[in-house]
Amino acid sequence: MNLIASIDIGGTSIKYGVVDSANNEFTYLGKIDTDTHLENFRMEERLETVMMEILKNHDISGIAISTAGIVDTDRGMIIHANKNIPHYKGTCLKEILESQYDVPVSVENDVNAALLGEVTFGAFKSVHSAIMLTIGTGVGGALYLNKDIYRGFSYSAGEAGYSLINNHKIEESASTTALVENVKRRTGNLHCDGEWIFDQAINHHNKICIEEIDNLVADLTQLIITFVSLINPEVVILGGGIMEQTDYLNPLFRKKFDSLYSNTFVAQQTKISFASLGNKAGVLGAYSHFKKMNEELNN
Repeated sequence: MNLIASIDIGGTSIKYGVVDSANNEFTYLGKIDTDTHLENFRMEERLETVMMEILKNHDISGIAISTAGIVDTDRGMIIHANKNIPHYKGTCLKEILESQYDVPVSVENDVNAALLGEVTFGAFKSVHSAIMLTIGTGVGGALYLNKDIYRGFSYSAGEAGYSLINNHKIEESASTTALVENVKRRTGNLHCDGEWIFDQAINHHNKICIEEIDNLVADLTQLIITFVSLINPEVVILGGGIMEQTDYLNPLFRKKFDSLYSNTFVAQQTKISFASLGNKAGVLGAYSHFKKMNEELNN
């Protein structure tokens, strides 16, 4: 059995498991907190802990990494990272892990990996082009064109969090973080989170929560329209924890998109859908990238 360790590195936790390359079957093994607030934090040390857990019961023949940050996929290096993961920029994960474990290693950006997971193993296997937006601490994005991830000249294509809407970064108004902060400010409830906000909107018709969700949808829709106008994808895939509220959000996005986008022909052709794999998208996409990289090397 050829097992590939698949690891999804985020700003708050690392999820990990193994994939049996004979049948593409994924086994989730667990997650650990990254504790990035610690002054002496080093991602390499956290990965070593994860690998020790994996290697306790599994003999692996490769390592597939999905990670936050801008990734040079050829070198397997983090070429840019924000303050959420300190001391990360310049980390060559591929070189470090191949040297340590003597197996091939691939490294891919986390949103690219999530999109790869969806188009390889999820509900979007038949599409040739897609945009993915992930809504969480910030706003992430990825592009899938002609059945491949498009990474751009400096590996940063799809970095939607830097987009400007009404003269501010999109993640300042349309991330889960922004939604929660806006609701806290208006309600005075300092302990609310995304789950509470949607419960209030859906089950208690809380006017403030409804308005703030509508504001988030309006700003995200402007971003979607920009991407759709430039790229004309078959589908826009929305992911992240709050995007699991599909019954509530789907009609809001559809109505806002159709009302704001003046090209009615393109609007009718464009699907707006929601991610199907949940937390497994990143680890499955990391494996998909690993598999493709190794097939190219062997051809």
